[in-house]
Amino acid sequence: MLSWRNSENPNNTGSNGNNRGHGGRGRTRLSQSRGASTRNTGNRRLETIASVSRSSGVEKGGDALKDFRTQEEYRDFIQEKLDLFWKRSDLTEQQNREIRENLLILFRKLREGIVASQRSDAFTNEVYETSLCLATLSDNPRQLNSILFYFLQHSSETTDEILPQQNCSLYAIIIALLNQLVLGYPSQTSYRKSIQSVPSSLLQPSSKSHRWITNLSLSLWSNNFCRFEKLTRQPFLDSVFSELLPDLLSAEFTSLSISSGPIKANRDLVRKAFHHAVDRLRVRVRNSAWTIIRSSYRELSCNAESETREWLIRSLALDAPSQDSCSLDTWLVEKRVAGHIRPKEGIDGRWIIYR
Repeated sequence: MLSWRNSENPNNTGSNGNNRGHGGRGRTRLSQSRGASTRNTGNRRLETIASVSRSSGVEKGGDALKDFRTQEEYRDFIQEKLDLFWKRSDLTEQQNREIRENLLILFRKLREGIVASQRSDAFTNEVYETSLCLATLSDNPRQLNSILFYFLQHSSETTDEILPQQNCSLYAIIIALLNQLVLGYPSQTSYRKSIQSVPSSLLQPSSKSHRWITNLSLSLWSNNFCRFEKLTRQPFLDSVFSELLPDLLSAEFTSLSISSGPIKANRDLVRKAFHHAVDRLRVRVRNSAWTIIRSSYRELSCNAESETREWLIRSLALDAPSQDSCSLDTWLVEKRVAGHIRPKEGIDGRWIIYR
């Protein structure tokens, strides 16, 4: 049960007579049947609930999502769909993408209600943090842009005392900053303004997370691809993630879980979003590095004994154990198909580069 729910359960009231022989048991079964029917009716109502932004309060029930209790019911409704989605292993890539997009639409509708009601509490943080993770996994720039502002505000008029960031999770701030690096690459204007606005009480300059994200941005700024590759190796990522979500989770994170399921599921969602954001940044950097390599060299020697091979792997960040990574040989085949290179006749492992 999520911590924002009311502690009282209306289904626990009005149970007089439930222990009176067969009649009581009959009423219990009838009550359970009615409860299931009520839940189904509630789900149908939530399926068709009006969006605050589209209804503008004109449609019947157009203001429903401004109500705090309705928001919490709608969040549970979304969670049921999310739990079912995580359990599916038979989905095609297109089906996977479509379901994620639909879930993001539901979360956007909920956020509109939250904004319209001017709600600002633990529930609000949880909704935005979950939205951030899902939008990151979905590679949805439009959704991300609307979500990032909640975590990364860089108005010169704001102070640590009034920023809503104060109550955000550290992992959300880091994932948001990673997304800004991805969306803005190679520019870092928005990222630099944003990281300066994050309260030092939340992202301490001496912390692993701050040092890592700062060094990461510096490696991008200087096109130091080998340094970038080192900073995104698994040991570095594991070290940073252990600070973002330590093994001994705080009581606050336990109570404000991203889902109503086990804490492990929450960690998995955050871990996936964190690694996916890093993977997307690696892809951007890889393409940039390849552009520079193509303009600088006429040939490449990539046989097993070649030092160039190891240099290429580091420069193109091709050795990370992630779903978006691939081997150098696979990468070269892809570039051959794309018309960027061709094998040199008579010399194994040597490639001629087309500019």
